[in-house]
Amino acid sequence: MRSLCFFLRRTATQRRAFSDFAAHSPPPLPVLIVGAGPVGLTLSILLSQYGVPSLLVDKRKRLPEHPQAHFLNNRTMEIFRKMEGLTAEIETKQPPVDQWRRFVYCTTLAGPVLGTVDHLRPEDLTSKRSPTAVAHFSQHHLLPLLYAKAQRLGQTVHKNYDFSSQWASITPEPAPILMGYECVSIMSNSKGVNARISASQGVTRQVVDLACQYVVAADGAGSPIRKMIGITMEGEAEMQKLISVHFFSKELGQLLLSTPEPGMLYFVFNPKVIAVVVAHNLEAGEFVAQIPFYPPQQRLEDFTSEVCHDIILEVVGKRDLAVEVKTVKQWVMHAQVADRFTDKHKRVILAGDAVHRFPPAGGFGLNTGVQDAHNLAWKLGAVIKGYASEALLATYEVERKPIAKANTALSVANFKAALAVPAALGLHPSAARVVHEAINSRVGMLLPKKLQSAVLEGIFAVGRAQVSSAFLSDFNPIAAVRVSEMQRILKEGHSLQLQFPAEDLGFRYREGALIPEVKQSPSRERVAAPMGRRLEYLPSTQPGARLPHFPIIIHQHTFPSSSNATCSTLDLVSESEIDLVLIVGCNNSGCTWTEAAVTSAKSLSVKVRVVIMWPPGLETKMGESEELSVQRRVSAFKDRVVHAEQADQGWWELCGVPDVGAILVRPDEHVAWRSLNLPDRSSAEHLHRAFAEVFPALASPTSTQQCA
Repeated sequence: MRSLCFFLRRTATQRRAFSDFAAHSPPPLPVLIVGAGPVGLTLSILLSQYGVPSLLVDKRKRLPEHPQAHFLNNRTMEIFRKMEGLTAEIETKQPPVDQWRRFVYCTTLAGPVLGTVDHLRPEDLTSKRSPTAVAHFSQHHLLPLLYAKAQRLGQTVHKNYDFSSQWASITPEPAPILMGYECVSIMSNSKGVNARISASQGVTRQVVDLACQYVVAADGAGSPIRKMIGITMEGEAEMQKLISVHFFSKELGQLLLSTPEPGMLYFVFNPKVIAVVVAHNLEAGEFVAQIPFYPPQQRLEDFTSEVCHDIILEVVGKRDLAVEVKTVKQWVMHAQVADRFTDKHKRVILAGDAVHRFPPAGGFGLNTGVQDAHNLAWKLGAVIKGYASEALLATYEVERKPIAKANTALSVANFKAALAVPAALGLHPSAARVVHEAINSRVGMLLPKKLQSAVLEGIFAVGRAQVSSAFLSDFNPIAAVRVSEMQRILKEGHSLQLQFPAEDLGFRYREGALIPEVKQSPSRERVAAPMGRRLEYLPSTQPGARLPHFPIIIHQHTFPSSSNATCSTLDLVSESEIDLVLIVGCNNSGCTWTEAAVTSAKSLSVKVRVVIMWPPGLETKMGESEELSVQRRVSAFKDRVVHAEQADQGWWELCGVPDVGAILVRPDEHVAWRSLNLPDRSSAEHLHRAFAEVFPALASPTSTQQCA
């Protein structure tokens, strides 16, 4: 791995202009990543695996303990699987699946259950559509694993870095992580970025300037860097405000584990409080209670630990429960996407919550952010290593912005579906919003503050009375109708959903570093307005789609070999090399595609590996001459050819491609191009164009950015 040695200058009294700064400095830092959350850490690790130096800074000196995101979808787990087995660690440490597969609806946690929804189907727990399963693993537990993974790659975490004795360069180590530093200003032009970082705490703050090729802002929903470069958010702001209470109660955990159907989320509706309780770990007794919050009549400081303790007891329905409140925070829900994903020079790039803010319904926030990092890492690596021009980075926004918008719409639809349950019980969230807006009107604001609060709580109390035990009695026909309607909504899947396989695995880039097909295949395509309901994943190899998972045995450069370990087609893509993979059949057409690929790759100095996909058990079925024919034709390209055997029948049928065709896969496991036809005289030309589309500017013979 390349050592990291970049220009780092303590600030003088008068700051020099960026052009003068850049002109007199040594080679700049390739990538500065701001924000060491899941997105920033994932990007740093992926870049390290590619051998690309970076510096990661975070204004916090220690990891946050307040839980945030907790659901990891299939695609995110696939990405983590390529990070030296991170997925296996998560699967070992997460709670047992039976403890979190359900959502539970009740009046109190200790009381009767109004309804439950099991969100996992049998196929969700198999390896049919993915080599990984979804996971329930809280972000504050995920971060230490990411830090440990970074350190195993040679990255060093500095919590009290002293620039006084070594201000000209940081020690030659790969991708250091500086805790307690924040980026306070940004200046960029077409050649690079000057970023000023400062110690985030302390009376005397060290301030240094960094010359960087690129800055990636993964600094959260309030992103200071986004504001510095003038990027605005578009969409609906402040959809809801919540108080988030992190608490421990092993007694409560054991109580819920003793029930027939424990859950991940508990929706509690009673006359005293309405809340959603997230069971982060029932065995450890770790929870978060989310409570609707209505400022200015309600203030954050009103929710003291003592007040929150009492609220939790009302939620549980037991006054003698042992509860330890850890932290209390305010959280604001938005549904927004940035108008741009980069600054005008394409040197400062936003990722994660800095560029999109979703409602929590469906868990798209963390997952979309990790997938941003996955899309961006190989592109940054290709440009920095000289495999492609900077035009490749423009495809980041082209590809990821439509996904962010689609996930925003789906999150909003899912959030609205969640509101159907309280509405069925007579608790209309829209009514609460109308009341709050009325009190905040000009007339309402004339009332004294205490009276405003009293009126608000009084009206809310009247509404909550509709879920009192007296009202919900078996003898009340109105209550029976309402509960029946609520249970119908749950049964038909019209409530809040946990999984969206069609979107989690089936999202597809329509344009970007790929060649779209002129004629699409509508039978394998699903394009519809989001309904907030689960749709199943349809495997596809249309350009822009994720390569379908299929069990295979990789035989490396000869077939057959002694290998018999089954893995995934996703494993054909390297996590440490920025190269293309061309999958072809084990026939004369495959050999022709191989020859054309090697010729085109050589002319463009592109790294490409050809995978010859053999049917299962082919060595026992085919004639010796046929086997030798394929191997003989590709033997000249031995170092560039990998032989893979299908572990079962059906790979080409799954892909919707005949075995005489070809599938070109990018470093992020998305399809860049495919051919449904036999190779012909124009095959080399088609591949040449596809290679150049993924690695732009390499189409020019005079390009100086050649593959190392």
